[in-house]
Amino acid sequence: MVKIITVIPVRNDAWCIENAICSAVKWSDYVFVADDNSDDGSHDIYKRLEVQYKNLNIIYSRPKLDFNTPDLRNYYLELARSIDGSNIIFEMHADEVISAEFLKPGARERFIASMDIGSAVMMPWVNLWKSTFYYRDDQSVWSNNYSWFAFRDDRKVQFKGPVFHGPRAPESFLDNKIIVNFACVMHYQFVNFSMERSKQALYQVFEKNHFPNKNVEYINKIYACAFDERKVKLSKLKEKHFKPWLDMNLKIDMEYSEGQYNWRDTEVLKNFEKYGTYKYKNLNIWYINWEKKRKEAILLKLEGVPSDVIVDPRGLSDKLSHWFLMKYQFYPFWRLNFYKLLGEKVAEKVRNKYL
Repeated sequence: MVKIITVIPVRNDAWCIENAICSAVKWSDYVFVADDNSDDGSHDIYKRLEVQYKNLNIIYSRPKLDFNTPDLRNYYLELARSIDGSNIIFEMHADEVISAEFLKPGARERFIASMDIGSAVMMPWVNLWKSTFYYRDDQSVWSNNYSWFAFRDDRKVQFKGPVFHGPRAPESFLDNKIIVNFACVMHYQFVNFSMERSKQALYQVFEKNHFPNKNVEYINKIYACAFDERKVKLSKLKEKHFKPWLDMNLKIDMEYSEGQYNWRDTEVLKNFEKYGTYKYKNLNIWYINWEKKRKEAILLKLEGVPSDVIVDPRGLSDKLSHWFLMKYQFYPFWRLNFYKLLGEKVAEKVRNKYL
C-alpha cells in the first residue's frame, strides 16, 4: 500500500510549528520533523506532541549540512525511505498548512491514485498577507503561484541541486508533473511580518557569505520582491481551506506584533561581529534598525553579538538605490554594479548561444 510521508525541516519555528505538525499528522501516514538544534522552546512542543501522535517522528538534532549542496534534502529522503515502499513524499515547511480540503472523504485516496512512480506534484501556494484570512491576489510574485511539494519515490533517485531555493522534488522527476488544484498550501510567512523581514535580511547575508563574487545588485533584486507593495490586492481565503482546522483547535488564526526580536536577528548580528558591518553595506538589509536589535540582544544576554554601537554604514548612493529598488522593483540604473551585471548577463547569453 502506498503511504504519504511528510518531512518538515525546522529551526526555531516555535511560533508556527505546532500548526504544521498537527495538520500534517491528520493526512500523512508518517511525519518526520527534522530539527536543526532549535533553542526557542520548539523541543517542548515536540515532546508534548509525540506522545499524542503515534505517526510523528522527531529528530531533535539533525546533522549540520550545507544548504548549497543537495545533502540536506537527500538526508530527508533517507528519513522517508526508512518506511518501506515507493511512497509519496511531501516536504512541508514549518510555516505552511495544507488546505483542509485534503481531509474530505476520498480526497487522499484520489490523490494517491493519481501519482505514478517518478511523478512530482505542484499545488497552489497561497501567500497570506498580514492576516490569516486574506491572501495576495494581484500581479506580484506572491500571487497565483504553484510550487513543488511532493513526489512519488522510486527508492533510487537522489537530489542533485542545492537546498537553497531548490525544488522540493528531485530534479529528474520535474518533467513528469502532476498539478493538484482541489487543495492548496497556505503559507503564513507574511502573517508574522517581523519574522519575515528578519528572514529576508538573513538570506541576503547568507548569499553574501556563500557567494562572495555574486553581484550585489543581483542579490538585492532577488529579495526585493518581498517588499513589493505597489498595487497590493487582497482576496479572502475560502473557509473550506481553513475552518475545519480551526474546528480542530489549530491556532492558525494567531496574530503577531511587528518588531519582535527573533533568532534570525541574532544570526545577522553574529555576522556583523565576525565580519564587520562594512562587508554588508551594499546589501538591502538596513530597513531594520540593527542598533536597536543589538541592544535587545544584550538585554537577552545573547552571546556573539557586537559590543560596539552599530551605525548604518551606507552612503547616499546605497540608501537611494535601496529605496528605489523597494519602491519600484527596478535595478538602480545609476550604479556601476548594475552595468557590470548587465555585461555579465550579455556574456552569459553569448556563451549559451555558441556552446
